[in-house]
Amino acid sequence: MSVEAHVSRLFGRDSLYMILWAVQLGCAALLTPVLTRFLGTGEFGTVAAANTVMQVLFVVGGFGLQTAIQRAYARPGTRGPDDARRIVTLAIAVALVVTGLALATAPGWARPLGLTGELTALRLAITWAGFSAITNASLGLLRSQDRLAAFALVSLLQSAVAEAASLGLVAVVRPTAENFLLGQLLLQAVAVTAGLALAPPRRVRTADAPMLRGALGYALPLVPAVLGMLVLSTADRLLIQAALGPDAVARYQVAYNVASGPILLLGVLNTAWMPRFFALVEDGERTAVLAASRDLLYRLLVPLVAGVAIGAPFVLRVWAPPSYRPEDLYWVFSLVVVAAVPFAAQLALHRALVAAGHTGVVAVAVCVAAVGNLLLTWALIPPLGLAGAALATVVAYGLLYLGLRRGAAATAPVPAPPARLRALIAASVTVGLAAPAAPDTPLFLAVRGALVLGTVIWFFRVLAGVRRPATVPPRAASAPVRSAPVPAGSDAAGSGVAGSVAAGPGVACACAAPDACACRGGS
Repeated sequence: MSVEAHVSRLFGRDSLYMILWAVQLGCAALLTPVLTRFLGTGEFGTVAAANTVMQVLFVVGGFGLQTAIQRAYARPGTRGPDDARRIVTLAIAVALVVTGLALATAPGWARPLGLTGELTALRLAITWAGFSAITNASLGLLRSQDRLAAFALVSLLQSAVAEAASLGLVAVVRPTAENFLLGQLLLQAVAVTAGLALAPPRRVRTADAPMLRGALGYALPLVPAVLGMLVLSTADRLLIQAALGPDAVARYQVAYNVASGPILLLGVLNTAWMPRFFALVEDGERTAVLAASRDLLYRLLVPLVAGVAIGAPFVLRVWAPPSYRPEDLYWVFSLVVVAAVPFAAQLALHRALVAAGHTGVVAVAVCVAAVGNLLLTWALIPPLGLAGAALATVVAYGLLYLGLRRGAAATAPVPAPPARLRALIAASVTVGLAAPAAPDTPLFLAVRGALVLGTVIWFFRVLAGVRRPATVPPRAASAPVRSAPVPAGSDAAGSGVAGSVAAGPGVACACAAPDACACRGGS
């Protein structure tokens, strides 16, 4: 298959999973202006802090096993699907152990985080994290099976439906952080039940011990790697809370929630794409597809970064009430938007290293960048306030890119983008950084609006240029992302995976998430 065909599939069928995540993130973002009008800044700050704890425990409880599940599923031969389901069983056991330990020790480590008075909210967040980790393992298997409808059901339950339930409890029962987190937890329980029913785990046998040890060995470095990414994306809230208080956390969170949209979508797209890269077993083919897909993402980022940064006044005035002083958040907003550029750069190298099995290199680079982010945030908050935390995020993602580039040069090299594309990216970043300096007069707001419209048109023209190669029949575009046939009689074959098609919070939890972490708290 040609490089163009692979890229077309990445931005076609594979990206439908990213669109599902976009719907989820959009629901979370739309919830923010409503939630800030129900919750005071203190309660909203508690939600943000609890969500940060949830994301960390989600990563620890998940143990990087979602990626191991997808890698096992794509393995040549006939045992891949069964091995993947047994790794789901391992993921359940690990998540339950981590959640139990966190609940038992919560009173002790809540004090240094300033959450001693919020133990109920903290326990809700811990349990939510455990359920999310198990759900994420199920979603990883559903994604590899290419069961879009099932993936959609589970992921929307834990995101859009959960957001609605949380808002209902806050609006009808009582406007507290505990009620918001309770709504998330209840719907996450429904999502984990659905996920395990649709992608049931398989019983682990003694003979599976070597395979499970291999999965743990592969996934283990991903735990510090993803934790480091969470430090890069969330620890600034904890440092802001310690230095400036919960009201400042709430203001920063409102700006970050919207401005980090490109980062969250890139992280989710990376997760959606990984099964495709695992299935590319030839290094030369994988490298070519990695470079081509990265360059197309850069072309999309050029108008996206400029347009979102220019539109900051419109977005912030809708998303934040006047008490949040949105006019003072323009620099925070623009810096977080610009951070999407180094974030996208490091993701291309991350995909290359993880697909090649070099997870240890990723872990080292991420941990170094995370430490740098902590030090920079701690140093920049006193002189620059909230903008200092955002600036530290930009620099830290740049450090991560440099670290991964050094590691990939020796193990999984990816060619640099063309010079013209690099110049366009630099121009977009310059526009994004200059946008906050423009005044808010009616004339300049009109100019901003026209420029935003222009970038939207530009973005969709680039997107429309992603054409499906004529040599690829429509049926082939929905083929599953495995390099081996699915054995007759297996659950995957029964679901139609062998020849057809068949849909998390990121921490960005998504993380998010990611992630991503894929566990977004909606705050």
